[in-house]
Amino acid sequence: MSDQLLGILKIALLALLYLFFARVLWAVWSEVRGPRPGRATAQPNAATVAAPRPAAAPPVDSAKRAKKAMASKLVVLQPKERKGATFMISGEITIGRANTATISIPDDTFVSQLHARLFRTASETFLEDLGSTNGTYLNGARLTSAQLLRKGDRVQIGSTVWEAN
Repeated sequence: MSDQLLGILKIALLALLYLFFARVLWAVWSEVRGPRPGRATAQPNAATVAAPRPAAAPPVDSAKRAKKAMASKLVVLQPKERKGATFMISGEITIGRANTATISIPDDTFVSQLHARLFRTASETFLEDLGSTNGTYLNGARLTSAQLLRKGDRVQIGSTVWEAN
């Protein structure tokens, strides 16, 4: 190899090294900074917003008691920009960055396009990770399979934390 070719290769390697370090610094800065306040955030869809409910009569049998203990909505606890947003759980709900997700979180880079799903059976609600890179956490434990979701459980996807009610 000629000296001129070796010089070009050295410059190319140095440029790639600088690009790598710039990318690492950008990732660290994004993590430290958190979501930007001016960007779009997850907003409850009109169909999933909790409506005030009349007081229910006390449960009579075990089927009604099981239904009462079943999680029926998610309330955002963190980040503070979205705190209090409520999403009703009915049928199947997907969570992710994609616009097609039922609950879209476009500003969180740790959320996959389709990250997790919630689905209901006749008497129970389940949470399932959809093969996301960063995982879905239920009460601090990473999900490896669909898990039963009860009232009071905490769900973390990216930097968003929900409580099941």
